[in-house]
Amino acid sequence: MKKWLLLLASTLVLVGCGETTQTEETASTPVESSEQAVLAEVTVSVTVDGEEIDEGEQVLEVEEGAILLDVMKEHYELEEADGFISAINGHEQDEEAGKYWLFDLNGEMAEVGAAELELSDGDLVEWKLEAIEG
Repeated sequence: MKKWLLLLASTLVLVGCGETTQTEETASTPVESSEQAVLAEVTVSVTVDGEEIDEGEQVLEVEEGAILLDVMKEHYELEEADGFISAINGHEQDEEAGKYWLFDLNGEMAEVGAAELELSDGDLVEWKLEAIEG
């Protein structure tokens, strides 16, 4: 009789522990899915003296809030220092000629640098290497 009680108690303990494990897995599933990154489509164009270079305008899929400088590093060959880009895909600024890399965001001159700009869905980033008139 004692063996039957011991067997019954062991079975109940194992079944009870099995239910807890299943509940934890089910409870953690929604948390994992809510942590998925929100994606944004961003259009980037790069021009030198008014002519698009390389592949022209590109639509990139990035995480919402991604930093522009990081996105550029992922998709283009850059030379930069202290958050300032000095070359994109081999096209370098020319300080003597007054040509520098500048970018517009959604048709307007950006108010922050590429190292600070957080991208949103639908943004249009236009990089331009052109002479700055003083």
